[in-house]
Amino acid sequence: MRFVVLALVVPLLVGTAACGSEDPESHGVTGGSGGASGAGGTSKGGAGGAIIPQGGASGAAGTGAGGTAMPDLDTEVNVIITADNAYGFGYGTGIELLNYFGGVENPRSQDIFSCPVGMGPESYVVPAGSANEGEYLYIIAYADKSTTQGVIAKFFREGALAVFTGNGNWQVCATGEDRDPGDGGPTLDEINEQLAICNNGTSSTNTTSGGWIGVTASARGNVVFGEDNSTDRGTPMPGNEFLIACDIDAEARWMWYEWEQNRTSGSPFMWPGGSSNVTKDFLIFRLGAEFIPGEPPR
Repeated sequence: MRFVVLALVVPLLVGTAACGSEDPESHGVTGGSGGASGAGGTSKGGAGGAIIPQGGASGAAGTGAGGTAMPDLDTEVNVIITADNAYGFGYGTGIELLNYFGGVENPRSQDIFSCPVGMGPESYVVPAGSANEGEYLYIIAYADKSTTQGVIAKFFREGALAVFTGNGNWQVCATGEDRDPGDGGPTLDEINEQLAICNNGTSSTNTTSGGWIGVTASARGNVVFGEDNSTDRGTPMPGNEFLIACDIDAEARWMWYEWEQNRTSGSPFMWPGGSSNVTKDFLIFRLGAEFIPGEPPR
């Protein structure tokens, strides 16, 4: 999906927010970039208030792997998304991300989960023309080395069924490019460089997933779906790692990368300890257009 000239995807933020584990210290966040490379935007809760990701120039979508166009509806896409600890999202072909929205880092627990939207999860509105181009919906995510990690989101528009994380034929590529809250995350150019490596599928499985993998367990890991957004929690524990994220449907599930081939203890949503990048993030998730519903059956 390519962003129309002068059109902006405006996240609807209320109050302040940040990136998150249990660390009470706040870090700045970087706004998204679109089209060609570029960074910018304001810190969540910083001067100017909202982050305004920018779209790239208009034009026909490229033809990468996938080849299926997004559902052609005339309604905007609403997005509510949060991550422990950082995320961005965008639309693109099988070979490049055409735009990038977000670039949000959440250093504190309340920045991930709290109400109202904008205090914790963020809300975005993607214009219809932008939402209908491209072949994949992408989510970029990374986490600190503490406590818990995951991403959860809802994408919805009038005239179509909602799309949730943790539901459907999501794929992931674990890039092994270590990112931590506070560094602003990867740029659009850096993400596209990693997409090329993911598509090539020849990177070392000692430090990456070795390309794209799906939900089926493998020696290279897999996409893992966790708890839904209906259960509160006290102390994080396997199977109940997260608090309820504000205004995201109960049927949405937390999503991450399972890096252990035969897990017998712990949880892929909980940091196992140590300082090495065992989770091989930053992570790139994608969902093909053929799995994104258009108009529901009548």
